[in-house]
Amino acid sequence: MVQAGDKMTLDMKTTEIRRHKDFVAFKKADSAPFSFHSKNIQVAEISDELWSLMPISDFSSAVPSELSMSQDSDITALIKAWEQSSVLVMPENKDHNQFNLTLNVTQLCNLHCHYCAAGGDGTYGDPVGQISVEKTLPQIKIFMDRLRSKISDHINTKKRDPELRGQFNITFLGGEPLMYPQAIQLIGKYARDLGTQNNIRTEFQIITNGTLINDQVLDLLAPLKPTITFSLDGPPEINDSRRPQKNGKSSTVQALQGLDTLLARKNEFGMILMHAVFNRDHLDVVQTWNFFQKLNIDQMEFTFDITEKDEVANQKFVESMKKTAELAFAKGRETELRRIRFFDIYFSQLDNPYQKENYCGTGKSLLSIDSRNNVYQCPLEVSFKDRMIGQGAEVNWNRLKPLQQPLIELNHCQTCWARHMCGGGCLFNHESLTGDKHTKHITYCYRTRHLLSEVFMYYKNSRESE
Repeated sequence: MVQAGDKMTLDMKTTEIRRHKDFVAFKKADSAPFSFHSKNIQVAEISDELWSLMPISDFSSAVPSELSMSQDSDITALIKAWEQSSVLVMPENKDHNQFNLTLNVTQLCNLHCHYCAAGGDGTYGDPVGQISVEKTLPQIKIFMDRLRSKISDHINTKKRDPELRGQFNITFLGGEPLMYPQAIQLIGKYARDLGTQNNIRTEFQIITNGTLINDQVLDLLAPLKPTITFSLDGPPEINDSRRPQKNGKSSTVQALQGLDTLLARKNEFGMILMHAVFNRDHLDVVQTWNFFQKLNIDQMEFTFDITEKDEVANQKFVESMKKTAELAFAKGRETELRRIRFFDIYFSQLDNPYQKENYCGTGKSLLSIDSRNNVYQCPLEVSFKDRMIGQGAEVNWNRLKPLQQPLIELNHCQTCWARHMCGGGCLFNHESLTGDKHTKHITYCYRTRHLLSEVFMYYKNSRESE
């Protein structure tokens, strides 16, 4: 096992990087160099001449390299036409027409995952069997009314988009949310009907371990047509060691049976996604991908444990992600690569360019409700009762004011070339590793920049072949 604090020993120099202000370039082995413009969100191949003039950088450097006047002049002349031919894109701002809510339907779970972020047993330190539907419905109305008001203000201020439609997203969490599917049905139906009355589209997601799925549960959920995210870390020999039942027995058999039941009714539901978590005890993304890609699912998501700060483990995860991407691209080029959610998200941003200023909408367009109907900024903060910003129908909106600035500013990311793809990163991740939600840990930035360079390479290769 790799221990925390071990010296970085892996060879991560397979990709060279150079940078001039908002213009960053990469080169792999004998391939032609390619570039990314961090404001225009554009990828393009560049000449060897331009590559040779650019100052050498690295994946840990946030500040642009200093250039002599002559070098700066030469580079500017070569870049000028490239920049003028591209379109300057603006920040994406969905705060006026989108709201995301997470709901802890229950804070009990039938599994005991070794890395559980919900207190180790799905309870967040507060085992609550069922959320109160009666208390939740008025909360839904408050948040939807607030969204409708923001849309109205935006239309009146901008004097345009009179048909602007809102988007209200609810993610049902646990514990294990399918321990109380009736609440999902009732809350979801209420939100959908209220949305219809207010010209607001509603979408639903359920994050589950899959072990409780049966036809009776699916009958309750199907009218909502939710996206279903399965939490599964790989084949049984991996998943059972990391995500056992509370009695220590296998959970994978039941989860796969639940998946089969769901797949038999796939047309009644939205996207089906597999989500796996990696840390120093499990870093083989390739093995998990090999298992997932044989399943009839839409996408798969591979994330690094938000509490894992081991730098060698982080590097191994990055290398395994790179190998997985290589295998996926070889198997089915862009289509197969984009079954990996990380690549799909960033391909979409490159296809429809915008500057991301916020990793997520925490405190802006995202709030969370626990099983006692307490309100928080983030679903990962439910264990911290001093961070509660409301209860029931009462919300202290003033407590959200410190988060209204873009996260790339609050997190001091203004000089990072990846800032408008990353959006400043996860606040809870930062705080878990550094003690300050606005101070990044090197593992996060290192991982993000390396994997984004892979996105740019595959994007360029995909678009060149069209």
